[in-house]
Amino acid sequence: MLALRACTAARAAAPATRRFAAASAEQVFERARAMKETPYDAAKEGQISAPNYVGWDSEIAGDFKKLQAPIVQRAPYKNICESALDLIGFTPMVRMSRLAKHLEVECELLAKCEFFNAGGSVKDRIGKRMVEEAEKSGRIKPGDILIEPTSGNTGIGLCLTAALKGYKMIICLPQKMSGEKVNTMKALGAEILRTPTEAAWDAKDSHIFLSQRLAKDLGGHVLDQYKNPGNPLAHYEGTAEEIFEQTDGKLDYMVMSAGTGGTITGTAMKLKEKMPNIKIVGVDPYGSILAKPEVVNEESARTGHKKLQAYHVEGIGYDFVPTVLDQDIVDYWVKTDDDESFAMGRNVVRHEGLLIGGSCGATMAGAYKFIREHNIGKDKRVAVLFADSSRNYMSKFMDDDWMSANGFKMQEFSKTTKEKGFFAKLFGL
Repeated sequence: MLALRACTAARAAAPATRRFAAASAEQVFERARAMKETPYDAAKEGQISAPNYVGWDSEIAGDFKKLQAPIVQRAPYKNICESALDLIGFTPMVRMSRLAKHLEVECELLAKCEFFNAGGSVKDRIGKRMVEEAEKSGRIKPGDILIEPTSGNTGIGLCLTAALKGYKMIICLPQKMSGEKVNTMKALGAEILRTPTEAAWDAKDSHIFLSQRLAKDLGGHVLDQYKNPGNPLAHYEGTAEEIFEQTDGKLDYMVMSAGTGGTITGTAMKLKEKMPNIKIVGVDPYGSILAKPEVVNEESARTGHKKLQAYHVEGIGYDFVPTVLDQDIVDYWVKTDDDESFAMGRNVVRHEGLLIGGSCGATMAGAYKFIREHNIGKDKRVAVLFADSSRNYMSKFMDDDWMSANGFKMQEFSKTTKEKGFFAKLFGL
């Protein structure tokens, strides 16, 4: 406490960038916890504004292009890797023939299994890339404080990179997110600060606003996945190149869920350059506003869903449009709900043995709805990106008791769903 008070007393004399430079991780974390429990006071802290997220525009497009580098082909894993960072990328693709048979679809179904990354999700790619780009530019160096607002997976990717490179890591995380994510990030040495799930993204008690407060007070750095061009670039130069090579350039549809938006934007951009005829299908949960046209996000008497309603699926959808999301690069948008997502996720686990997370169930449910609606036949190939692992949700959608307690009774789905017949076919009922 004495050391912390000394740091606090020196605030007026020391610039923010140096204020906590020599402080220990625990001193930094103690200060962060105190800040989180103290309501924002503009008179004392100065004016702090929420970031201006405007969706994909000419500015981010220019920054994205500047960072692009020639693709350097490297072999997949060495016999002996130097660190866990070498285990990011080169994730496998799997043919889901059993699930296709169960769902009675004729097209070829492929899964890009991003949960094989070192930290268990597609976001490991951007955690590594954003840190490396910031180091390259001279913005950060080992020992600095990194702060990130996240729904969890980006946090894990950043915590993994920070632990191996020597950064102090603070994660601002909505209460909705799973305890498994929290425990993983804590194990990697991070401090986790929870914020109200219901807080709007630009509210004073949101995880995004809290990260800005902490950065100003601690002299930390918010790499900001929502507008960092290194986010889509990691997928443009990595994920998409792998998909192109793994499919030999033969792919008709690529299905991805949208959250921050970097995955779908970067992957789609490169795939469309390589395969001009490919179509991109974006999946967005009811309660989010990322899909287009905007009318599909509005309240619907037909489906019974409301705009900006709460939902259980983690890591996808938002109440604002992140700068790294190019909504217009998506050819078709599909909306999904929790029932469809969790049921489909459990079916993928059961029939393919792929231990995926709940948002992957949403992605596959969206793919299935699209395939049925557009009558995608046996001469077509459809790939689905599975973003993370069931490891993060063992106490949630992988837990029968949790499913039951939250109204997701497996055998009753076909009777309650608004998509008549969807779950009857899904479960063979």
